[in-house]
Amino acid sequence: MGIMIKSITGKITKDIVQKGSSKRFPERLNKRAIFLLMALSDVATFDDLKRICEPPSLKLHKLKGSMKEFWSITIEKPWCIIFRYEKGEFYDLEIGDYHD
Repeated sequence: MGIMIKSITGKITKDIVQKGSSKRFPERLNKRAIFLLMALSDVATFDDLKRICEPPSLKLHKLKGSMKEFWSITIEKPWCIIFRYEKGEFYDLEIGDYHD
């Protein structure tokens, strides 16, 4: 059994998952965001996610400070997907601009 997405937060993320787009997110990035969300739901292990995110443009990294429990994958600056990873499951997946 692979990694499971347990929770999705934020209007942008929910719109993209449910409708394929969001008025608050650049349309030109929809396909890339959907691909990354699908990749997150399809990986079997966190190491698989690391392999998928090897291209430098995706910048999989652990966040710091008040967000230290979260990881981030860059969609295209400034947009990224953040999430918490615990015991083989993803929580609080959210697409946003976290570089403000």
